Amino acid sequence: MKTTPLLALAFLAGPLAPWASPEVAEAQPPATEIVLENASIRVTLLIFVPGGATGWHQGIEGEIGIIAEGELTIESPTGRQSLQPGGAYWMPGLTPHDVRNESPRPAKMWDILLKRCD
Repeated sequence: MKTTPLLALAFLAGPLAPWASPEVAEAQPPATEIVLENASIRVTLLIFVPGGATGWHQGIEGEIGIIAEGELTIESPTGRQSLQPGGAYWMPGLTPHDVRNESPRPAKMWDILLKRCD
């Protein structure tokens, strides 16, 4: 059987490719409670169990997050940061990001989506 070098290389590299990695269990998404929503803004309280996460996502709207309790880790293409109560972040629209509770205690965060500014 004749094998081309490229095909042999693809076969050997297959297990190393990111898309070939085994499935990772998804974290539990946060519980949500929308406290205000209108045409301009949506304010949501997110409650994260230990190990909980939003998963990578992005929205059209700009987003402000304010940590109310516990500690949360925010990761985006610009980096990774851990925030304590009172800490806040700004996420421009269309920026992929993930918010995770890597601590052993529950955490709460206010999530403010700016739909439009008039």
